[in-house]
Amino acid sequence: MKIIKLEAQNVKRLKAVTIEPNGNMIVIGGENGNGKSSTLDAILYGMGGKSAICKEPLRRGEKKGQTVITTDTLVIKRTFTEGGGGTLTVENKEGASYKSPQAILDALVGEIAFDPLSFANEEGKQLERLKRLVGLDFSKQDAERKALYDERTAVNREYKAALARFNAAPKQDVPPDTQPEKVDVAALMREFDSAQAVNAASAKKRNDLEDIRTATKDLDADIRDIKKRIEDLQAELYEMERTRAGLVNEGADLKAVVDALVDTDTQPIKDRIASAQAINDSIRDRAEARSTAIRANAEKDRLKVESDAKQAESEAITARIDAVDRQKAEALAGAKFPIPGLSFDDTGVIYNGLPLEQASDAEKLRVSVAIGLAMNPELKVLLIRNGSLLDENSLRMVAEMAEAADAQVWMERVGHGKECSVIIEDGMVKAYEKYGDMMENDE
Repeated sequence: MKIIKLEAQNVKRLKAVTIEPNGNMIVIGGENGNGKSSTLDAILYGMGGKSAICKEPLRRGEKKGQTVITTDTLVIKRTFTEGGGGTLTVENKEGASYKSPQAILDALVGEIAFDPLSFANEEGKQLERLKRLVGLDFSKQDAERKALYDERTAVNREYKAALARFNAAPKQDVPPDTQPEKVDVAALMREFDSAQAVNAASAKKRNDLEDIRTATKDLDADIRDIKKRIEDLQAELYEMERTRAGLVNEGADLKAVVDALVDTDTQPIKDRIASAQAINDSIRDRAEARSTAIRANAEKDRLKVESDAKQAESEAITARIDAVDRQKAEALAGAKFPIPGLSFDDTGVIYNGLPLEQASDAEKLRVSVAIGLAMNPELKVLLIRNGSLLDENSLRMVAEMAEAADAQVWMERVGHGKECSVIIEDGMVKAYEKYGDMMENDE
């Protein structure tokens, strides 16, 4: 479907224009502020729905206006009144009106406001437009992939931390479970106490002998005194001598016993007690060292299991990410793009293997026009503003693409060159032939 006639009155800067396009390329020429853009707006307002209409579609000072678009199958009429009012009617070739005119247009019109020149430079919107065009919505896969990527990032962080803890944990040599027999210190103490008792008894006997010797000396002194008083103390002397004799005999017997006594040397026992404590301390220290080493090695083994588990978890997530990527790649491989070499990835639109922003201006224009034409499969109409930015080669390429697609490209362009199909001056159509004569006279 193409436009075969455009009529517009009092739309923005237009007063009254009637254009019956011829060919696939309709270039609207003229100076700035005379109504070139308003001509394209008249098409957009007629077909694009209320959301496409600006706040003041009426020409300043006018009460009402309208745009009538005749296609090869429909007649579309939208009126505008002060205060934002207006009507929309859509009729078929036989003059029958449709009850839901905007629904009819919505079913036929793609993105009539799509401008290839703007699209070529609006990098932020290119990707989403292309996704909608080819019917690929990867938002679910992208969200899943991002969640998996974030999850894998966290797992990898935990894996690196676990691996670092494992590598930092020393592997300790466990002391052998062999050691000398434990010494019974209590038995040694009892033996020491017994020796002490024997020695104490021996010391007592020695003291007793010394006491006897001292008593004998005292008696000798007494005897000397008694002899002086011998006459008076004969009886007393006799008893004393008997006592002395008895003590001498007892002393002789006790001396033989004392002479036979042998003291026990306690120093070896003391040395064995000190040695036993050192041995027992060594046994305790070795047992503690062994227990510490076993616990440390068990912790290192646990850290290895933990790091291996995190690594396996990361690899599993990577496999799921790869599955999402394969799913997207398969969908892309099966998608129908409007021009060979066109595709996209997570970073943006791709053309011939390179990001679109790295393409030449001609390649960008070719891609953009192809996308615009594909967005309007039923109504094959494309509106291009700022056509003055295009050189002759670009204009020729756009015309060739429009002809190949059997579509219409309506373009505004500043000037009155021969490439212009219609010249707009002061809101009205001015015959091109007259401008052509003026240009020839100027030359």
